[in-house]
Amino acid sequence: MPQPDTKTSTITEPLSSYGQVIASIAGVISGLEKSSRGDLAALRRMNPDAPSAPAFWRLLTSKVPAPYHHGKDAERRWALIIQGMALMVPHHRGFDAGVGHALAAIRFSELRLAKLLNARKAQFRAQITHLARHLAARGQPIDWRRLGELILCESRNEKRAEEIRMTIARDYFATIK
Repeated sequence: MPQPDTKTSTITEPLSSYGQVIASIAGVISGLEKSSRGDLAALRRMNPDAPSAPAFWRLLTSKVPAPYHHGKDAERRWALIIQGMALMVPHHRGFDAGVGHALAAIRFSELRLAKLLNARKAQFRAQITHLARHLAARGQPIDWRRLGELILCESRNEKRAEEIRMTIARDYFATIK
């Protein structure tokens, strides 16, 4: 796990190491489908900009190391990831389905892809929620580790975010040929 820079509370290593944390959260969310449908429903209805669902806070504090969920911005980003996975249950654990490949598989339109890849801040968050609902309706799993990394670094590490966006586009267009 990357070590935080205590002076700035930012991550000093690539965010890709969050893959294990995201996979662990996905496992817990899978269990909610059978054990606590009320918690699952609360996560789906939650507003990621103002998360208030107790299930969210339990997941955040038990699965995400404390230095990496400190502050409102980090909490909102994790809320968006958790809500997105909850919206996609039971199709939220397809870690083999790269984002671009998954979007091509459901014939996600080029216009929607462009909106997703060009969106920033509030528009980006809205696009992620829309994407999760769209994928769930089609029963298409997606690699939440990669999408989660994009959510976590969007507007914080624009260079890494752009690399992820380009990989999504490259994979999408390579798949739809």
